Amino acid sequence: MAPRALARSLNKITRPVLAKRGAAFAALAESWAEIVGPRLADDTALAKLAQPRGGGPGTLHLRVTPGLALELQHVAPQLIERINAFLGHRAVERLTFVQRPVASPSLRRNAAGAAQFLPDTTSRRAAETAAAAVPDPALRDALARLGSHVLRRR
Repeated sequence: MAPRALARSLNKITRPVLAKRGAAFAALAESWAEIVGPRLADDTALAKLAQPRGGGPGTLHLRVTPGLALELQHVAPQLIERINAFLGHRAVERLTFVQRPVASPSLRRNAAGAAQFLPDTTSRRAAETAAAAVPDPALRDALARLGSHVLRRR
C-alpha cells in the first residue's frame, strides 16, 4: 500500500463530525477562551450547538462548574452577543447550562482518557511570531498551531 496524504484521511474523519456539529461549533471550540475570557473559559466547556432543522439560530449547551450557572444566566445576553459577533452571524439564540465539574482548560482528557495539553497564550504567541514569515496563510496557521503545542509541552 502506497503512502497517502494525511489530508485525505483527516477529511474522512472530520467530515462526519463537522457535518454533525457544524463549522460554527468547531470555530467556537477553537477560540472559546478568546470569546468568553480566561475566567469563564476555566469554568466552562462547550457541550453542543443544537440548531433547528430549518436553519436559524440555535441553542448552545455549556458545561459549567457547579455554582456558576446562576451567574452565567445573568450575563447570558452578553455572552450570546459576543458569540454571535465572533461567528459573524446570529448562530446562537439561547444558552443552556449543565452543572458538572469542568477540567482545567490547560489539561483536558481526550476520548481515550489520556491527558491532552492545550497551548497557553504565551506558547501560542511565540509560535505565531515564529511562523509569521510564511506567506501562505493556511500553512502559517497550521504551523503556528503545531508550534504552540510543541512549545507548550516543553
